[in-house]
Amino acid sequence: MAALADLQQHLNRFWALPHHQDEQLSIKLKEVQTWQQARIRHTHRALFEQPKNQLMADYFLTQLYGGDEFKVLAEQLARILPKAKKLERLAKESALEAGSMGIQAAILAIELDLHLAQWLLDQDLPVNEDNMLAAYRAVDEEAERRVQIANLKEVCYRTDKHLNSFMLKKAFGLAKTTAYRHGYQPLYDFIDTGFKAMKPLKSVSDFIEPFCKRELLIVDDVHNSDKPVGFGVS
Repeated sequence: MAALADLQQHLNRFWALPHHQDEQLSIKLKEVQTWQQARIRHTHRALFEQPKNQLMADYFLTQLYGGDEFKVLAEQLARILPKAKKLERLAKESALEAGSMGIQAAILAIELDLHLAQWLLDQDLPVNEDNMLAAYRAVDEEAERRVQIANLKEVCYRTDKHLNSFMLKKAFGLAKTTAYRHGYQPLYDFIDTGFKAMKPLKSVSDFIEPFCKRELLIVDDVHNSDKPVGFGVS
């Protein structure tokens, strides 16, 4: 199954990242990720605080943004994927593709922040607003940040399409007991969390479009060296 092969490639890329063997880099990465999560909460506070959006906001910050929770998921997936052939019969390809894309998006977020963390570590700088802006501009991954935002949007629309298909949703729901019994709970729950986050939304576009629009404006500002940027995060 293509989705599972893609997922294995994503995980291989994740475990090859250097912070797994570098404690100082790992600590700096966690500081960067904590700062980024605070920045995202601050930037999108009005959007995130709407009752219908709160599950979606949590999904973004805890599932699609990497961090410690993602590492636990990656460790669990590393154990089950070599024996995941049975999963091909338990879940639709489209659901697995949505999950694989979500994991890819989470890994890209980690990779990009890892580059910021490495620059800050090399410069012996703490993580704060001024230094993060300097790191963004020094690392200069504007194009990659745009890809990251586009990937997040694609994950949301793919998952929403699956959720709004009665047959696909029904098949995925029926697969839960079997998936759990065969030890595929981590992957199933990762995909299911996305479905549950989107369920309260009348339209996923009402969340993801303003989120991405604001993030792209920040990318523009960050990479315009003549324009000061205030993230609102110390």
